[in-house]
Parts: sequence; C-alpha cells; structure tokens
Amino acid sequence: MKPSRFFTLLAVVLTCASSCLHAQKCSAAPAAEPSLTDEAKRTEEKHSKPIIEALKLNDAGKEAKVREIFGTYFKALNEWHAQNDAQIKALWNEFNDARSKLNETNATAALAKIDGVYGSFKPQHGKFLSELSTVLAPAQVETVEDVLTVNKVEVTFNAYGEIFHGLKDEQKAFILKNLKAAREEAIDAGTMTEKSAFFKKYKIKIEAYLTAQGYDVKESYRVFVAKQKADEAAKKAAAAPAVNEKK
Repeated sequence: MKPSRFFTLLAVVLTCASSCLHAQKCSAAPAAEPSLTDEAKRTEEKHSKPIIEALKLNDAGKEAKVREIFGTYFKALNEWHAQNDAQIKALWNEFNDARSKLNETNATAALAKIDGVYGSFKPQHGKFLSELSTVLAPAQVETVEDVLTVNKVEVTFNAYGEIFHGLKDEQKAFILKNLKAAREEAIDAGTMTEKSAFFKKYKIKIEAYLTAQGYDVKESYRVFVAKQKADEAAKKAAAAPAVNEKK
C-alpha cells in the first residue's frame, strides 16, 4: 500500500442546468464555479465517510460531532502540508539516502529534522485526538487512527508473527507498542508513501530489538519470502489443470 496525495482536492466539473442543455443554450448567466469551501467539503466527506462507517455509531448527534472535529482537523492539516511538504519531502529523501548508504548517523539526524518540522503541528494533532476523546471511547479513537493509516498496525503486527516464529508476550508487546507509536505519527502524514515511511522508522527500531533478542532478521525475512513464493507457485500449479480442462 504509488498512493495518491491524501489531501488532493477533488476535480469539479460544472454543467449547465438540464433545461439549458435541452435547449442547447443557457439564457441565464453562466454558473459560478464552486468555491474552495465546496471542494473542501466534498474532499472532507470522501475521507470522513470511511471513518463514520467504521465507527458504526448509530447516533446522529455523535456522527455530526465527529464530522465537525474531523473537518477542523482536515482543514488545518491540509493547510499545514501545503506550507511544509517541500521541506518534508527533501528530509525523507535525505533519510532514505542515508539508509541506502548505511549511514545511521545521518539517517537519525534526518528523522530528528522531520520530527522538528512536525512539531509545529503538534497542537492541532493533540486537539484532534482530545476532542475525539470527548465523543468516542478510547477503542473508537483507535479505530479512527486505524482508518487514517489503512490498518497498518494490525497488518504489520500479524506479519511479524508469521515472519518471526515463537515471539514471547513481552516481545509482542514491544512490537505492538512501537507500531502504535508509528500510527500516532503517521495519521498526520500527507501521503500513503509518507505514512509507510513513519512505519519504516519504527520497523527499524523493532528489528534492532529482535536482533538483540537473538533473531536473525535477514534470514527470517528470506525464509518468509521464499515460503510465500513457494505457496504462490503451488496455487498456480493447482489451478493449471482446471484451466486446461476448460479449454
């Protein structure tokens, strides 16, 4: 999960009224283009709808309040990214370049700079979660965060369980704690690529921990990928006779 920009406004196409179309002309003045507010509302609805559906509140009052809180947050986040995305992109490139060169010092420095930039959005971030907490239970607030990060905590946690066999409870707790920390930061990211980058930041920490716990991380990944490829090949082989029979 390349993903499109999370905050790109929807394109709006205007047409004349149906009566004008039937007459092949419009006698009235041309319709005014929708305001940015109208466009923002359409985009806000696009992103708030899956949140409302996931919460299953069955309470019109709560739904209205959640929409209001999300709308305020979305507007602030959209404006903040418009001002900071160029700098953020350059810093993530700096981080990736350092990682590719195995320069952990520069990679860590790039992450610190990214944290510094995002620090200016912390008040709005805190306000968003605090206001949600006045309407929703803690588990429901987590649901909102999961929707905003396409459920990466659960998916990644389950993947670690498949890759690293025999994880103990305290090891699972460490992994889950760090994945939730990644989610906390990733909800403010501007694109799905950047959300994944925040999770990568914490995956590095998790994998360093697992190495210290005695796991051979590279070998575990190699075995996991090899098994996936073998399973996929087996599925294709099993499906082949059925395809040939149809022919």
